[in-house]
Amino acid sequence: MKKIAIVLFGCIFLTSGCSTITEYSYEQIISESLASPVNSTNISRAGYKYYLPKGLRLLEQEGTNEIISHNDTIYYLYVDYVSYYNKINEEYKVNTDAVYSEKIQKDENFGYIEIKNTSNDKYFIEIMYNYAKIEVIVEKESANEAVAYAMSILTSINYQDTVLTGLMGDDVLTSNEVEHNIFETAQTESGYLEIVEEYGQYEEDSETVDPDFIHR
Repeated sequence: MKKIAIVLFGCIFLTSGCSTITEYSYEQIISESLASPVNSTNISRAGYKYYLPKGLRLLEQEGTNEIISHNDTIYYLYVDYVSYYNKINEEYKVNTDAVYSEKIQKDENFGYIEIKNTSNDKYFIEIMYNYAKIEVIVEKESANEAVAYAMSILTSINYQDTVLTGLMGDDVLTSNEVEHNIFETAQTESGYLEIVEEYGQYEEDSETVDPDFIHR
């Protein structure tokens, strides 16, 4: 079997032959992502950093909620550093009704991937790993690419324990604790669709630079 390689700064999956990422299973993509996590960061937040792959653009950030775009696709990222700090661990139960549903585990890091059909015949993808979660709706033929991008971001998240220790005393953390439960999958894509309605027609300004972006 051909080995998939991750190009760090492009986060593009390549192969040694003529195959493309669409020919690989979700299990293969996740396995390679875990084996070769992104070890660089270019986005810095209070308490954590992560890598935003080339081709993706940050549209909005509010607290630990981030809206990311790639072409016409909107990714919703939520980082739960409260659960990370408290080392909360909840068991994921595989959803036999989903198109694809599996646990994700590497050493102490854990999570899950769940892919379900939407009402308009697309895929609603939820991936939780490393105490963060990404939700995205894509055309079925783009699902593998979305999983690869999501795993690139999630595996790159680097928490800063010293900073988080200071944040734990801030009142703002109380609201973050109940904002989004990363350990529970969404029953429908309705909450995510509200985000798409707000940002789906976002007109990107090429002159705009996110102030928290760190160039490396």
